[in-house]
Amino acid sequence: MAQDDVQERVAKCIAQVLALNPADIKPQARLMEELGAESLDLVELMYVLEAEFGIVLDQTDLSLSAQLGLPEEQIHTHEVLTEQALAALRECYPTAKDLLVAGVTRRQLGALLTVQEVARAVRRKLGAG
Repeated sequence: MAQDDVQERVAKCIAQVLALNPADIKPQARLMEELGAESLDLVELMYVLEAEFGIVLDQTDLSLSAQLGLPEEQIHTHEVLTEQALAALRECYPTAKDLLVAGVTRRQLGALLTVQEVARAVRRKLGAG
């Protein structure tokens, strides 16, 4: 499946969950900050994506910290991201450097989740299947 096809279908799923016009969903849009998604919307989105693509997702598939490839103890201490995790995230998300400061928690990373990242997670699942 072509990369653009996956991203377009992901955008349609996001639009469905958030009751938005699919044409207004841009690849770089942050789900929570720009599109108004809440944590329950992300759970619903997982189910919609599973039905759309015939895959099974779990929370780690849409977790940016889980995608760093670091052992859990190097990602956070009591949910606060380590400097090593922050450095890796700053490299992956240079436009989000203002959000990636000392004291950020894993939960706050939801603010970074973009349409592109969701599409990337779906493509990973499709490739694994």
